[in-house]
Amino acid sequence: MKISVEQKDENRRAILDAAVDLMIEKGFRSMTMRAVARKAGIGDATIYNYFPTKESLVQGYYMEALETAVRTLSEVENFDGFDLRERLQALFETILEGYLADREFVSETFSSVFFRPVPADRGVRAIRARFLEIATEQFEAAEESGELPDLMLKELVYHCLWDYFVAVTLYWLKDDSEQFVNTTVFIDKSLDLGYVMLKAGVLDKITGLASFLFKSHVLSRIEMFTEQRDTFKRLKDEFMGHAPA
Repeated sequence: MKISVEQKDENRRAILDAAVDLMIEKGFRSMTMRAVARKAGIGDATIYNYFPTKESLVQGYYMEALETAVRTLSEVENFDGFDLRERLQALFETILEGYLADREFVSETFSSVFFRPVPADRGVRAIRARFLEIATEQFEAAEESGELPDLMLKELVYHCLWDYFVAVTLYWLKDDSEQFVNTTVFIDKSLDLGYVMLKAGVLDKITGLASFLFKSHVLSRIEMFTEQRDTFKRLKDEFMGHAPA
């Protein structure tokens, strides 16, 4: 029997909730797909239509948390009127708020998901790609409004933002301050610094300086070494009695 999109979403959410509870209770190794299916109230075989493996279940949690944060922000009044720094801070804090109820689960699984020995894992790539898509939308909106200058190294900035998100989450997981105030301060101050640098075009200026130094020093040295090599070759040929034609 065909089920509705709404029912599929409910089943998916029930599976993820059941997996989180069982993983906290039994641990990843002892948790079985059958146990998750039964706790979620679906058929033993049906669960594989949503998640083929236990690993994909964990990855599914993080993708769902990301999508939930996006939906939450879409309902924030005047969110489009926020500047880039405010939008990014809201994104990070909303994701962490979503993790809060499952903090024990996140603590147990976050590193294993995002620091896997094989970083090419398809599920992790999908989460990263979705995050970068969200980040790209925010930066493009800031550029179109004139809030930010047109960045030369956009892809580098986006990927650095992903690394920053991972670092913020790890910091939050270790934060034992009341109501995670240290994490809030960390996000606030670090985004302030990054935002000021982006608005001032510091990254592009550093890139321009690096390019100038490379062209004026490294390339000139290469030319000098090439000339010296030719000179040494000529002297060798003359010494060996094989003067160049």
